[in-house]
Amino acid sequence: MKCFDSKVEAQGLYQFQVHANHELKERRFDRIIFLLHGYSETGFKIYKRLGVKLDKLIGSNTLILAPNAPFPLPKAFPLSTNEAKTKEELLQGFAWYFYHSATNEFLIDYKVPAQMLTNYITEVLDLYATEKAPFQIIGYSQGGYLGPFLAQELVKSSLVPEKVIALNCSIRSDLLNEVPSYPLYQLQGTEDKIIDTKLAFERFEKLKARGLKAGEFQWIEGVDHFLKGDLTEACLKIATSPQ
Repeated sequence: MKCFDSKVEAQGLYQFQVHANHELKERRFDRIIFLLHGYSETGFKIYKRLGVKLDKLIGSNTLILAPNAPFPLPKAFPLSTNEAKTKEELLQGFAWYFYHSATNEFLIDYKVPAQMLTNYITEVLDLYATEKAPFQIIGYSQGGYLGPFLAQELVKSSLVPEKVIALNCSIRSDLLNEVPSYPLYQLQGTEDKIIDTKLAFERFEKLKARGLKAGEFQWIEGVDHFLKGDLTEACLKIATSPQ
């Protein structure tokens, strides 16, 4: 039997479940911030850890949106038991993409969620943003990896982020086709044992060598991989500072 693995690109519809600081009604906002959670986490988790604090610091006419990633990670197959289970019992979280570190291969790469989110963000800006309202992308861990690739897709549609902030990740500058035309910030905890921090810094330096003009790499001393403490505070400072 012959079997060939291949990838087929197709446009499709996807409905994001989103956590927000305002009820989405007929109202327009002066700024919108999109939060991208980490692997096996949820939009609610990054909203609780970062979005709540952001909401207290920014103006009342800023919309914060934290969507769940498109791919659910089940703890158990829902039909394997007769007992009724809640969503929290069935799911351990969501993923933006799937990468096999041992083989250095993507099972689902950045392009899939980037295109999905581009369609979503385009719709959000059309429905809820004032004319020429700025927007930001803040990604943590897997969401941080994705952030610049999402921005790359958005720029193709003439949607340029006010800034992109990547937290505790290692931006794949080797795979990024275009040098970011927007400010790109990367915040990295020095005690992070999940990310290769030396490689993360080297990759950012390569982006600067290619012509990255705005943004910077910041070491956050004494901070591990998790979204808390000084890492959160440093992110809030950048997110709320004027360009």
